[in-house]
Amino acid sequence: MLNAIWPTFIILSFIYAILTGRIEAINNSIFSSASSAVELSITFLGTMCLWNGIMKIAQTTTLTKKLSKALKPLIHFLFPDIKHNPQIQEEIAMNMIANILGLGNAATPLRIKSHE
Repeated sequence: MLNAIWPTFIILSFIYAILTGRIEAINNSIFSSASSAVELSITFLGTMCLWNGIMKIAQTTTLTKKLSKALKPLIHFLFPDIKHNPQIQEEIAMNMIANILGLGNAATPLRIKSHE
């Protein structure tokens, strides 16, 4: 659905800019948005590397096993099919912990890894 909505908005914006004579404003906004996107991507890359490194350190210590044991009843309730796979339970626990700590950027790769 969004694959149809956003291109429609973009096309309508270009048509409106042409009809009102504001092509220069569209060009300026495209380049400033691209600059902001690159700046934001670089900032998020650094943040994701930092928190993924911290989560990797937590995984190599016994901290994740302890937290996984603490979350085990909740994980069993939410995911009854994975009772016999402690690796996936640990990955889901790490994802939940990252979300609880407000580390959404670090939780995304952990979620992808637990789904593999």
